[in-house]
Amino acid sequence: MLANHKNDSPPQEQPIDLGYYFHLVKKRWFSISLFAFLCTAIGVLVALSITPTYRATATLLIESSQNRAISIEEVVGIDTRAKEYYLTQFEILKSNQVAQRVIDKLNLDQVAEFNASIIKKEPSALNKLKSQLLSHPLIEPYFLKDEEVEPSLLEQQEAINRSILKKFKSRLTISPIRKTQLVKISFESKDPELAAEIANAVGLAFIENNLESKLLATEQATEWINEGVQDLKQKLIASEQALLTFLQQQKLIDDSGIIALTSSELSNLTNRIAEATDERIEAQALYNALRHNNNRDLASLGANALISNHPQILSIRLAESNAEKEVSELSERYGPKHDKMIQANAQLKSIQSRADQLIRKLVSGVKKELSSAKEQEQLLKNELLNKKEEFRALSVVKSEYDALKREVESNAKLYDLFLTRQKETSATSDFSVANARFSDYALVPEFPSKPNRKLIVVATLVASVGLAIILVLSLDAFNNTITSARDFENKLGLLPTGTIPLVKAKQYKNKPIDAKVFYNKNFLAFQESIDSIRTSLYLSFPKAERKLLAISSSVPGEGKTTTAINLAQSFARLEKVLIIDCDLRKPSIGERFGLSNSHPGLTNIMLMNTPLQECIATISTSDVDVLSAGMLVPNPQELLSSKAFEKLLTHLTGKYDRIVLDTPPILPVKDAFIIGKFTQGILLVVKANSTTRSVYKHTMALFTKHQITIDGVVLNQIIPPKKGTHTYSQYAYGNHKS
Repeated sequence: MLANHKNDSPPQEQPIDLGYYFHLVKKRWFSISLFAFLCTAIGVLVALSITPTYRATATLLIESSQNRAISIEEVVGIDTRAKEYYLTQFEILKSNQVAQRVIDKLNLDQVAEFNASIIKKEPSALNKLKSQLLSHPLIEPYFLKDEEVEPSLLEQQEAINRSILKKFKSRLTISPIRKTQLVKISFESKDPELAAEIANAVGLAFIENNLESKLLATEQATEWINEGVQDLKQKLIASEQALLTFLQQQKLIDDSGIIALTSSELSNLTNRIAEATDERIEAQALYNALRHNNNRDLASLGANALISNHPQILSIRLAESNAEKEVSELSERYGPKHDKMIQANAQLKSIQSRADQLIRKLVSGVKKELSSAKEQEQLLKNELLNKKEEFRALSVVKSEYDALKREVESNAKLYDLFLTRQKETSATSDFSVANARFSDYALVPEFPSKPNRKLIVVATLVASVGLAIILVLSLDAFNNTITSARDFENKLGLLPTGTIPLVKAKQYKNKPIDAKVFYNKNFLAFQESIDSIRTSLYLSFPKAERKLLAISSSVPGEGKTTTAINLAQSFARLEKVLIIDCDLRKPSIGERFGLSNSHPGLTNIMLMNTPLQECIATISTSDVDVLSAGMLVPNPQELLSSKAFEKLLTHLTGKYDRIVLDTPPILPVKDAFIIGKFTQGILLVVKANSTTRSVYKHTMALFTKHQITIDGVVLNQIIPPKKGTHTYSQYAYGNHKS
């Protein structure tokens, strides 16, 4: 309830009220059902009008590896171990070549389902008239230049073939089964037997196409091998003849011993040169040692290793050593002039003299040996150079021989390989293994696959119901007005003080509702709603400190005057009540109670000092005292804000228990806020399905700006629920007859 509610507190976010939306859908169930029924009926008609289509499916097993009868397939075939092998086979199944093979085999170009051109259509009357006009002699010359050349028969047939192929492929579905070597071939047709026949024909066409490809490859390979065999045979004969001619020219039988003999001679010469070099080096060293030791004694020569190892030097050294030993022994025993000493010294000198002669002879002999060694070494080196030149010449001959021999061997190997392949291909040229086989042949379908009439109808029903619900919710979301108390709470997050139902009566169709409706037994729901608002207001003012109750609305025509009149009559059942018409611009209270327009009222009291008892009219039928607006004045705001008006209200509060003031609308003029300062609050009336949220929020903003308390909000002209509906509202309870 909005009683005594201050607008300075910020609004809080309200949770989504699912019950509100359920109630909204429930309220529109008839419209939703009608829309769904119409859409479903259309869906049934569409489903029945669709020509049934049958779907036949064959299952094909694609072999991963085949038994190769000939090895040439490894050259011209596809590697079945490759990961892309199965994807390649699937694409071949979808290819135009396989499809065209089936079309030609089954003569589908003669089937009306694929070739619409075989159905001859009569030209329309418009086309006949056009052709007659164009063929007229007066008109034909003007259109002859611009007339398009008709396509030739070949082009027309090509267009028809493309159309047939396109339709065929659009109805063909190739779907591999995951993690298997199986593939499903499905075809859709209006004829179930034709669908099964085409599905099987596609599989057979794929197998035949593969076999033909292999046979064609085999034929091409055979032709290529035969040509290669003849060419290689000629090359082999030519290379053998070239080798034979070379051997004759070189006077050779074969290449055995050519390299071995030369290599052996070179090795021997190299060894002999090494030995001669060693001898020459030894002789050179000995010669140098002897030549540099001509003036030295035997002992110093003996210190040289090259001299000391010579046999003659060794014997001289031994003789000299013995002579020296004998001289040494005799010198200990005899004197130098002793005969033995003299003889021993003479013998030692003789040996030393012979040693000198021996060294001179040895030097002369070593010189001759050195010269001989040098000459022999040089001769061997010259011989080695000659042999190397001879070896180079033989190497060239060997290289030429090897090249000719390799060519012969290479040609022979290729010739043998091609000859073997030729014999294999010739022996198995009429044999090939299929790369696929049927796991299941397509059977004639018993029931059509399309359309699924039940699914279409159910989907249409569900979609139409969903669409209708979405439309209802969308219209409510875009509806900026307030339709009910629950709508008020859902959109504004507040509870209204009460609601007043719409009064539907012929007498009030073209005129406003008067004061008599409150006591009319035909409008019990209306009376109950007024009494409910009165009770809510009593609860809002428990201490009865406030006797003034101002009633206004945002804009004209929301029912503020009707609410004020009937609320005053409801209060009059319990207490003494006065209703004052403060709408000095467009007064209507007096007219609603049956008073004349000339009856004195509020303005007469304030401006002309008319006695109060002459202005206040007592309505006997409703127990309500009425103070009408009186005569029209040019300055209503100055009058309402005057001290006289305040003094009058103070005087009247002492005589009445409740004073109801009908004030002008808030948005057009600000008279209501002037009165609200005196009454300490205003009861706001909002018309259902008319007042928008923006208008209401603008009004609330003005209340906050002028610091006026809202005593509550009354939602007027609510459309009551239909009879038979279950809803928790005061209308159902008020209309219930026990």
